Amino acid sequence: MDKDIARLCKKIEAALGVAVNASGDFEVLAREVFDRTHEVVGINTLKRIWGHGNYGVEKPRRSTLDVLARFVGFADYSTFLRYNDGLTSDKVMTRHIVTKHLARGLTVELQWLPDRRVLVEHLGNARFVVREVEHSKLQVGDTFFCNMIIEGEPIYLSNLTREGMSPTAYMAGKQAGVHFTVIED
Repeated sequence: MDKDIARLCKKIEAALGVAVNASGDFEVLAREVFDRTHEVVGINTLKRIWGHGNYGVEKPRRSTLDVLARFVGFADYSTFLRYNDGLTSDKVMTRHIVTKHLARGLTVELQWLPDRRVLVEHLGNARFVVREVEHSKLQVGDTFFCNMIIEGEPIYLSNLTREGMSPTAYMAGKQAGVHFTVIED
């Protein structure tokens, strides 16, 4: 597999919060891609990109790579390549929170464009519950895991759980990133 496509696949798996290995994983991924981008990438296309089963690894169309790059917060695949040019990892140099270091019960306010605002409470072990919501698809009572919050970057929530729904992944702040404030009582 091409190293840039492999890096994109890893970012996609990080956004989902799970490795994509089994047939069911590709169905979930296809659904998540559509939910976030409103564009369709076929299950078999995803299997070919990942080299799953008898498909073998196949270089996908540029338009498919553009959709997958948008899924993880980039404008298109070219932007993804420029951002990741020659990098296998990025050192976080901006204001950020490693959530495992947060005290249980601490509240964090998250804001992102256009006018989204969410208050979350840390439950411990990088797990959060949503306490207040303004103009977001998140709902009060939702729980999720998030290992790091980086100022000005999209935030990736894994294992987002809501009553009556299967756990899913969620990304906020795709366009201009998320801004956060730790609220200390």
